[in-house]
Amino acid sequence: MKQLLLMLLTGWAALSAHAITVTDTIFNRYEHEEFAFGADVSFVPMMESWGTKWLDKNGKQKDILQILKEQGINNIRLRVWTVASGASSKQEVINMCKRAKAKGMGVMIDFHYSDTWADPGNQTIPSAWTDHSVDALAKNVYDHTYDVLSAIKAAGVVPKWVQVGNETKRGMLYPVGQTNKGGSAAFAKFVLNGYNAVKAVDSTMQVIVHLPDGHDNSLYRSIFDGLKKNGAKWDIIGLSAYPRWSHLDGPTMITRVMANIKDLKSRYNTPCMVVETGHYPNKAVEGNQYLVGVMNSMIKNGDLGCFYWEPESMGGYDMGAWDEATKKPTVMMDAFLGVKHTEVSWMMKVKMQSPTAEQTVEVNNLELQARVQHQRKGRIRSVEFYLDKRKLGTYKVEDPSTVGTIVTVPFKVPDASIGIHTTWAKASDNIKNTQTTDTVTFYVGESSLFNQGIVENGDKKGGVVRWNIAFETAGKYRLAIRYNSPSLRGTEVRIGGDSITRTYFYKNADAYQTIDIETSKVGNQVLQLTATSNSGLPEITSLRIFPLEGQTLPTQAEDVTGIGGPSAYDESDGKVDVYSLSGVLLYETTQSALGISLDDKSSAVVVLPNWVGGTPYIVRKQRLK
Repeated sequence: MKQLLLMLLTGWAALSAHAITVTDTIFNRYEHEEFAFGADVSFVPMMESWGTKWLDKNGKQKDILQILKEQGINNIRLRVWTVASGASSKQEVINMCKRAKAKGMGVMIDFHYSDTWADPGNQTIPSAWTDHSVDALAKNVYDHTYDVLSAIKAAGVVPKWVQVGNETKRGMLYPVGQTNKGGSAAFAKFVLNGYNAVKAVDSTMQVIVHLPDGHDNSLYRSIFDGLKKNGAKWDIIGLSAYPRWSHLDGPTMITRVMANIKDLKSRYNTPCMVVETGHYPNKAVEGNQYLVGVMNSMIKNGDLGCFYWEPESMGGYDMGAWDEATKKPTVMMDAFLGVKHTEVSWMMKVKMQSPTAEQTVEVNNLELQARVQHQRKGRIRSVEFYLDKRKLGTYKVEDPSTVGTIVTVPFKVPDASIGIHTTWAKASDNIKNTQTTDTVTFYVGESSLFNQGIVENGDKKGGVVRWNIAFETAGKYRLAIRYNSPSLRGTEVRIGGDSITRTYFYKNADAYQTIDIETSKVGNQVLQLTATSNSGLPEITSLRIFPLEGQTLPTQAEDVTGIGGPSAYDESDGKVDVYSLSGVLLYETTQSALGISLDDKSSAVVVLPNWVGGTPYIVRKQRLK
């Protein structure tokens, strides 16, 4: 169901409002009671001691757990530290468990196995366990887990889930159980002891092992492969999924997290749940859309649940889901009711009509064109045009009263260079409302497209990605390489074994790196990127080549064996026959072309395929008879 809130009632009198909100019911919350719509509320006792009051969406003051329940939350999560009293102590957690049960909510217990916060950067051994051996620490884990859970059960609450450790990216109880410092076996032993203690208290409780960075499949494979190898046990894999800390936008985060979950369920035959997530309260609509997307995807995928970390938080922590000014829940919390909010431009819509995405434009024939639609006549004032990172200019309406509700604005660009470009436009009306188009990527000049090349050892220094290309003409070319890279990556460009240039790929997603080269080589050649950094290559998705001097477009070549195709040579320069490793004569060239030196009585060599750059490797010199 979709509602355009107040649009028809407010009319043009609400001109100062820049947007309306459209609401959609994405899923029926109450058809999925088995799904854990959760919230970590460990801050609540401390905030209540400060006198914090929470209001529901109608402005009525209530118990925070009651408000959360009305917002769709059916389970809460509580952290446990090893301290004897105070925040996150055993007694505080017991009190919260009893409150949750009274509200009909389930409980997840999150053991930190520390006197304070445990997370990827901190897994400090409790002060009472200092200098203990691995076996002693394993017993400490068992005893502490058993003691706390037994006390909770004695108070009349049996938690549904128990986390053995919190965000154990590199293990826990550092440095003894630190996986990147030789502690993998110890970490697995701690997890196993925690698992056994949970089951000894009540076998119905499900044990979770929890890692951060839910988008990072390689991290999860590394940790859970190590746990499995060293005999640990668990029932559920728990993930943190914060777009903020992952530096990903919401849709990309959802895609990556769901791909990771799919792999984990298959690889370990284990169900998954998101045990921590969150967003900015000052971007509540965006956060609502992210949360709805995560939960809808997980529900469809048959996953177990999704917990928001401290939604009730106000002040100090900047990723709660409460409005500090009004004391009411933000629209982020509506996600747990299956409701999605979308802000829709009320005044204007603007779209880049030309060029379109992936369009090829002739050199010296680039015209940008934007279409602006306004809700009222005589309101459109100007359209700014941008190319790459620079503002090209502004189209201004001298007399807005002569303009209707729709304007199509052309803008000539006389000097767009051959290669790849991005463009966008921004429209303004006469009361300073603005709207911006999506960014459009397009190409100037004809080019040849080569999809993903052949990759060897791409994650290592010296790894390569290569394309087999037929150059009909020599000269200058512009390479546009489409890539994704999690960090700065250094590479070297080679053609036919010759080093052409070096270039760096910066941290980016679905970006282009442009490189200008000049080559004298023709015929079938290998164009290759070699990783010069220890972090390996970026993920290359395609290569596009633009001739800069009117040359014939290069094409896909058959497989190029060895170090390049036949080349002319001087009779005075020693002849060299190039063989494949299987002994097949490939072609005849010269010593200087190969960059080698032979004694007078050697006339032939066998070389390895030169995929990794450098001087060809001579594996045999054949003596003349």
